[in-house]
Amino acid sequence: MLQVSVHEAKNRLTVLRREAAAGKEFLLSDARRKDDCPVSLISTGLLDELCETKTFSYEWLDRPGGENDHYTLYNVETGVYGVGSTKQEAVEDFIDNILDYARVYFDDLPFYLSPSGGRREHYWYLRRVLRCEGDREKLFRVLGLEKALVD
Repeated sequence: MLQVSVHEAKNRLTVLRREAAAGKEFLLSDARRKDDCPVSLISTGLLDELCETKTFSYEWLDRPGGENDHYTLYNVETGVYGVGSTKQEAVEDFIDNILDYARVYFDDLPFYLSPSGGRREHYWYLRRVLRCEGDREKLFRVLGLEKALVD
C-alpha cells in the first residue's frame, strides 16, 4: 500500500482522489506527530460494498396478547428497538430510533469507538444507516425490514 505524507497529499489531492476512486488505497501519515495513526484515503464505493456484508437481523420480543398491547421489534446487531401497536408502527418507530442512534453515535465517535465501550462493532451498521441520508424507503430496504414484517 502506498504511504503518503499529509504534506504531499495536500499537494497531490486531486490525483490521489482520482486514483482512490479507481480502487487504490493510500495511507496518509503525519510524521510530525508522535502518536500518528495512518488514515486511509479509499473509495467510498469500496467501503459501501464492505458495509453491505453487514446485514441486520430482528426479533419480535413482544406481541399483543394477555397483558401486552404492543409489538416490540429488536435489532440484534445494534440493540435498537421499535415499539408500536401494529408491526408497521413498530418498524416506523425502529427507523426513527436507529436514525437517532446513528446521529448520536457519529457525533461522539471517540466515545463509541472506544474498545472498552462494547459498541465499536455498531460502526459499520450505522454507517449504512447514515448513507441512506434519511430516505425512509431506502432505509426500509437497506435495513431489510420487509423480513421483519412477514414474521
